[in-house]
Amino acid sequence: MSKMSTKGNYSFYKVEIDVKESPDHPIIFFRKERKCKTAKGMDRQHNRVVNETVEQWRQYDQQIARYTVSRVPADKVDYVVN
Repeated sequence: MSKMSTKGNYSFYKVEIDVKESPDHPIIFFRKERKCKTAKGMDRQHNRVVNETVEQWRQYDQQIARYTVSRVPADKVDYVVN
Protein backbone atom coordinates (compact mmCIF):
# COMPACT_ATOMS: atom_id res chain seq x y z
CA MET A 1 0.00 0.00 0.00
CA SER A 2 1.19 3.48 -0.76
CA LYS A 3 1.31 6.28 1.78
CA MET A 4 -1.34 8.93 1.39
CA SER A 5 -0.20 12.49 0.85
CA THR A 6 -1.71 14.97 3.29
CA LYS A 7 -2.02 17.74 0.72
CA GLY A 8 -3.44 15.63 -2.10
CA ASN A 9 -6.12 13.70 -0.24
CA TYR A 10 -7.60 16.42 1.97
CA SER A 11 -9.55 19.63 1.59
CA PHE A 12 -8.79 22.46 3.97
CA TYR A 13 -11.35 24.95 5.26
CA LYS A 14 -10.60 28.32 6.82
CA VAL A 15 -13.17 29.32 9.44
CA GLU A 16 -13.37 32.98 10.43
CA ILE A 17 -15.66 34.06 13.24
CA ASP A 18 -16.29 37.78 13.61
CA VAL A 19 -17.05 38.75 17.19
CA LYS A 20 -19.17 41.85 17.86
CA GLU A 21 -16.81 43.09 20.59
CA SER A 22 -13.72 43.05 18.36
CA PRO A 23 -14.68 43.15 14.66
CA ASP A 24 -11.11 43.86 13.54
CA HIS A 25 -9.76 40.66 15.13
CA PRO A 26 -11.69 37.60 14.00
CA ILE A 27 -11.18 34.13 15.44
CA ILE A 28 -9.50 32.07 12.70
CA PHE A 29 -8.91 28.33 12.56
CA PHE A 30 -8.56 25.64 9.90
CA ARG A 31 -10.27 22.29 9.41
CA LYS A 32 -9.04 19.32 7.41
CA GLU A 33 -11.54 16.99 5.72
CA ARG A 34 -11.19 14.09 3.29
CA LYS A 35 -11.27 15.34 -0.29
CA CYS A 36 -14.53 14.64 -2.13
CA LYS A 37 -14.60 13.17 -5.62
CA THR A 38 -17.55 15.14 -7.01
CA ALA A 39 -18.65 18.78 -7.03
CA LYS A 40 -21.91 17.81 -5.33
CA GLY A 41 -19.94 16.04 -2.61
CA MET A 42 -17.78 19.14 -2.12
CA ASP A 43 -20.92 21.27 -1.75
CA ARG A 44 -22.35 18.87 0.83
CA GLN A 45 -19.07 18.78 2.72
CA HIS A 46 -18.87 22.58 2.78
CA ASN A 47 -22.44 22.79 4.10
CA ARG A 48 -21.63 20.19 6.76
CA VAL A 49 -18.53 22.12 7.90
CA VAL A 50 -20.61 25.32 8.12
CA ASN A 51 -23.40 23.61 10.07
CA GLU A 52 -20.96 21.93 12.47
CA THR A 53 -19.18 25.24 13.09
CA VAL A 54 -22.43 27.06 13.85
CA GLU A 55 -23.53 24.24 16.17
CA GLN A 56 -20.20 24.14 18.02
CA TRP A 57 -20.23 27.92 18.59
CA ARG A 58 -23.98 28.18 19.36
CA GLN A 59 -23.38 28.98 23.04
CA TYR A 60 -21.64 32.21 21.96
CA ASP A 61 -24.37 33.13 19.47
CA GLN A 62 -25.14 36.51 21.06
CA GLN A 63 -21.50 37.59 20.70
CA ILE A 64 -20.93 36.47 17.09
CA ALA A 65 -21.59 38.81 14.18
CA ARG A 66 -20.63 36.54 11.26
CA TYR A 67 -19.22 33.16 10.27
CA THR A 68 -17.13 32.79 7.12
CA VAL A 69 -16.11 29.32 5.92
CA SER A 70 -14.01 28.97 2.77
CA ARG A 71 -11.92 26.29 1.10
CA VAL A 72 -8.23 27.18 0.97
CA PRO A 73 -5.17 25.56 -0.60
CA ALA A 74 -2.99 23.44 1.68
CA ASP A 75 -0.08 25.91 1.55
CA LYS A 76 -2.25 28.63 3.16
CA VAL A 77 -2.95 26.49 6.26
CA ASP A 78 -1.14 27.40 9.47
CA TYR A 79 -2.62 25.03 12.03
CA VAL A 80 -5.36 22.43 11.62
CA VAL A 81 -8.02 21.72 14.25
CA ASN A 82 -9.44 18.19 13.87
